[in-house]
Amino acid sequence: MSRTLIAAALALTTLTAPAFAATSTFRMEVDVVRANLATPAGAEKEYDSLKQQVAERCDAEFEDLKYGRSFAIGSCNERTLSNAVRAIGNANLTEVHANRD
Repeated sequence: MSRTLIAAALALTTLTAPAFAATSTFRMEVDVVRANLATPAGAEKEYDSLKQQVAERCDAEFEDLKYGRSFAIGSCNERTLSNAVRAIGNANLTEVHANRD
């Protein structure tokens, strides 16, 4: 039983290693209408737009990755979206991000 689990863990590690190796930092400009961030509803709208922009960029960053692509994109989306919200530094946007599903 333990040999099977070890083999499965090694296989998983082998498949996800390229995803970890492919993670990189990149600079990204985003389009945000600052006036919309004045209200919670506007911040939610801008958050949805920001989320879409990040998803498109992360998808493009890992376009050629064969193994672990889904994991790499998910990780990229989470990290990049959090960094973008922090960089924008708006309380309403930060609250929307903190309360996301």
